[in-house]
Amino acid sequence: MADEKIVLTEKCAKVLAWLQANDNGEEGYFGTDIAEATELNPRGIHGIMNSLVKNALVAKGSRVADFVAKDGTKGQKPYTTYYLTEAGRSFVIDAE
Repeated sequence: MADEKIVLTEKCAKVLAWLQANDNGEEGYFGTDIAEATELNPRGIHGIMNSLVKNALVAKGSRVADFVAKDGTKGQKPYTTYYLTEAGRSFVIDAE
């Protein structure tokens, strides 16, 4: 099982390559920031990120950020962040 090769979808490879080029340690990035930077649909980014987490290439963290509710009230709440694991940093993306 340890020899099982990880095969990434095109979108997963794109996100992983971006994270490798923009590694900021465990501070990580919000899913919406990753989607915007990679020009992917923000609604689909969490499925991509969960696939990378499942393959142990990315880990989840949390960071508090400001938000504005629909009624205009402001506040802060924790949001999920994503950052590279050591395996993600060293993973070589196959160029097909």
